[in-house]
Amino acid sequence: MLLLNYDFYDIHSVLTMLRAKPEKGCNIEIIKAVLEILSAEQIGNTIESNIVRNKLKSIETVDKEDFQWVYVNNIYTYGIRVVKDENAYSFLAKGFQLLLEYAKAEEPQHLADLADAFHNIPIFFADGCENFTKAVKIEFSYYNKKYQADLLKELSK
Repeated sequence: MLLLNYDFYDIHSVLTMLRAKPEKGCNIEIIKAVLEILSAEQIGNTIESNIVRNKLKSIETVDKEDFQWVYVNNIYTYGIRVVKDENAYSFLAKGFQLLLEYAKAEEPQHLADLADAFHNIPIFFADGCENFTKAVKIEFSYYNKKYQADLLKELSK
């Protein structure tokens, strides 16, 4: 399934909420849902709207107050772009896999820090960031320093 740039903006919103409320019990289900979307085969002739929102709506434990934007189906009339970059899906999927590990291990601070480092990456893909590597290095710098990591290298494998 191919995603629209607006679905990537929704993924950004998910990451922002994970960063703000890393201790929420529904985070594992939310991360799994996004991971399932990102891991699906990117094929097809039809493009659906609101894929991320529709998937999250199906999770009963989602806090309706925190995720109220999920319950509004947007009709996009301008600036629609289909994201066909397989690297975008793979990169994001690997990041969500790491988020899932921290959520399962009940490491809310690590989850929040990774979501903070990672939250603008979907926007870079949605908007076709011209200098992706430089932008990502800037986004990941605090996380890499704090955890002695090379997140860009880890997610690019």
